Amino acid sequence: MMSELKEVRIDKWLCAVRIFKTRSLAARALTGGKIKLNGAAAKPNKTIKPGDLISMKKEGRTLEYHVTGLIDRRVSAKLAVENYSLTVDADLPETMRELTQIFHELDKTQRRRGKPTKKERRQIDRLMKDED
Repeated sequence: MMSELKEVRIDKWLCAVRIFKTRSLAARALTGGKIKLNGAAAKPNKTIKPGDLISMKKEGRTLEYHVTGLIDRRVSAKLAVENYSLTVDADLPETMRELTQIFHELDKTQRRRGKPTKKERRQIDRLMKDED
């Protein structure tokens, strides 16, 4: 089934790889212009193929999915991740991406939400100055 497909509707694929819980949620996001396919706004009936780039913003972060495989039916999470590679904060430079990743990991461990405190901002600024 997976290798036979040449093209798949983008809304079906987004649901099949578990980026959205339902196909209608994926279609709503596509219709609202929240998702871009190869840099241009995409509609639910647009077809994708391996090598395409799907980008979206979620919770203030930019997510880029590089399509590596095509499926049209929802599969387990283990099988779903084999059909794409994910880049988080793709719009940021590599050094800033690393800092953001560290901050998010610290945020998870401390169970704190929101913007950095004054102390944390100063630490981030010091890290950024050290890299220059």
